[in-house]
Amino acid sequence: GVSRFNEAPAFDFSAAGIPATLPLFGDENLGMANANVTLPLFMGGSLRHGIDAADAMRAAQVSKSDATAQQVKLAVARHYINVLRAQRGLDVAISSVRGLSAHMKDVEDMFEAGAVARNDYLSAAVSLADAEQRRLQAANALDLSRAAYNRALGRELGAPVELDASLPGLDVRLDTDSLGDLTAAAGRNRRELDGLGAAADAYRAEAKAVRGQTLPQLALTGSYYSLENDFLNRDDFWMVGLGVQWNLFDGGQARRKAGALRYRATAISQQRADLASMIELEVRQAWLRLNETRERRRLAERAVEQAEENLRVVRDRYRNGEGTNTEVLDAETLRSLSRSNYDNADFDASLALYELARGVGQL
Repeated sequence: GVSRFNEAPAFDFSAAGIPATLPLFGDENLGMANANVTLPLFMGGSLRHGIDAADAMRAAQVSKSDATAQQVKLAVARHYINVLRAQRGLDVAISSVRGLSAHMKDVEDMFEAGAVARNDYLSAAVSLADAEQRRLQAANALDLSRAAYNRALGRELGAPVELDASLPGLDVRLDTDSLGDLTAAAGRNRRELDGLGAAADAYRAEAKAVRGQTLPQLALTGSYYSLENDFLNRDDFWMVGLGVQWNLFDGGQARRKAGALRYRATAISQQRADLASMIELEVRQAWLRLNETRERRRLAERAVEQAEENLRVVRDRYRNGEGTNTEVLDAETLRSLSRSNYDNADFDASLALYELARGVGQL
């Protein structure tokens, strides 16, 4: 290895022969102790660059921790939205059961009066049973989504979950800024980029520290000796010196190690450039998805109104003997489908906004 002075002030204390008997001095007893202090003066830059490397690596770890925290926030937001989505799905399923139950009552009354065929009664009963199954499935989906949300928060899976339907607000600029502005903000805010940049700086500084080991190293040394004896007129001695150490040949170890560290720094810099491109794509994807889901929500909202009106008209026609049972069942199916489409578009838009906030680094 490379031999050099320690990179920090050092203190050493040692004691020997307390007491010791030396025949050379007439079997006199003596005790001896010494203390040494070494203060590095010049380490070829290895000390300074070593500190820089440690600071940069610490910054890299802090950035990594911050990025992980943002990712955890997004994961919790997904579970939060999934619970709201499942709750809305259960509401739709319950509404469908109620609607079909009311229709089943109308069909039953009309069948007993001989106004409709038995086939209408049977098809309405089958549709109601199918709606009951969907309600059970929706209830199970809600329970699972709540358990997953509790797990994400580190709570008991069966802990009660009562969520506010209004999601926490985000930076208003996510709605108003252009795609270019959002992409630029991501380049400034994403902690992953900061972390990789700091890691590359750490390896470059470490490479300089290794190269510094091949330069002359200068240190100030001080020593104190205490000798308890009966034959010398002094018991303590002081010494101050200046030491130089220079490893002229190490077989190229330092040069090769420094080169390997520089290559690693280059690789991390290239990884950072690739990540910057991926983040840009991530922001674009989230921005497009946000616009798409909001347009879907606008269209689905209109479809819900039309489906509600269609169901009302079809039921009136059936009660007056002008429509068919199939038309009523189809209208009920369309109403449930339109509500589900609206709810999914609404929650997809909320999730897309959170994904955009994560992509920009403002979650």
